[in-house]
Amino acid sequence: MKRHPWPLSSAKAWPASGTTLKTGITRWIARAADAGVTIDTRHAPGVTVHSSPFTGRADVEALALDLTGATIAVDGAAAAAEDAWPRATDDETVQSTPGTIRELALRADPATVNDIEVRASATLRDAPVDWVVLHTDDGLVGTIRERAGGSARGDVRVSMRQEDVADLAASIIGPAVSRAGGWRMSLTKLRFAAHETAPGRVTATAGIAVRLFFVPFSARFGVDFEAHDDGSVTIHRATAASRSLLSKLALLPLRPQMRGVAGRRVPLGTDAIAVTSLRIDAGDERITVSGELASR
Repeated sequence: MKRHPWPLSSAKAWPASGTTLKTGITRWIARAADAGVTIDTRHAPGVTVHSSPFTGRADVEALALDLTGATIAVDGAAAAAEDAWPRATDDETVQSTPGTIRELALRADPATVNDIEVRASATLRDAPVDWVVLHTDDGLVGTIRERAGGSARGDVRVSMRQEDVADLAASIIGPAVSRAGGWRMSLTKLRFAAHETAPGRVTATAGIAVRLFFVPFSARFGVDFEAHDDGSVTIHRATAASRSLLSKLALLPLRPQMRGVAGRRVPLGTDAIAVTSLRIDAGDERITVSGELASR
């Protein structure tokens, strides 16, 4: 199945026009179903692209994907088996043109994912990108890659009801577990809770139960972590426990690894974009994660 949304007749056709960009993103959304993610955008604003007649095609004024009102179904088994947008290796690169997207916006406020409401938004201004032409088995294709450097700034926010976190995770993980284990393994229960113990410090717990053949296994995992203004997270403590003797034995190999995690500070973001001023609000029925975005 061809996954690249922008087939090219020649390398000169990339960067593309705004119309071609919109068509390719719409095509990619439709093809995501082959990787287990079906996105129904009939009631969502969808994709908008604005280009200026006074700048080259490598500089886009605004690119927005608004999935507000969209219905998204994630098949965990299919999503775990395939990559919706495969990463090309460097030796496939024909040419790369630097450019800028003046405003890049992603929004779903709200969208439903596996019948569960999720609210999310992200905006990045002056995002440096590379417009890359690749040579693949399907011929020449265009793609967009993030680029480090520049002066990009933005923000991100994700929010949902705490009681829905476990249900959403179970709806995605359950089919993946069943596919991996066949009839021998199934996810029978998943629970999640989080609460703020101090400003920026959160304790999260997850309970999971699986059945292997006809034998039940259950465990409770906990993590105490702290979010910092620089976008990193410190894991103060991680635990795994169970009341079942059999499950306790199964958890023994994990415990040294979880003790080794304690005190570790993990930076968030990508190679090009850092997440700073991270905030995690778990003080009410919802859990909300927000932060600012900046170029590395």
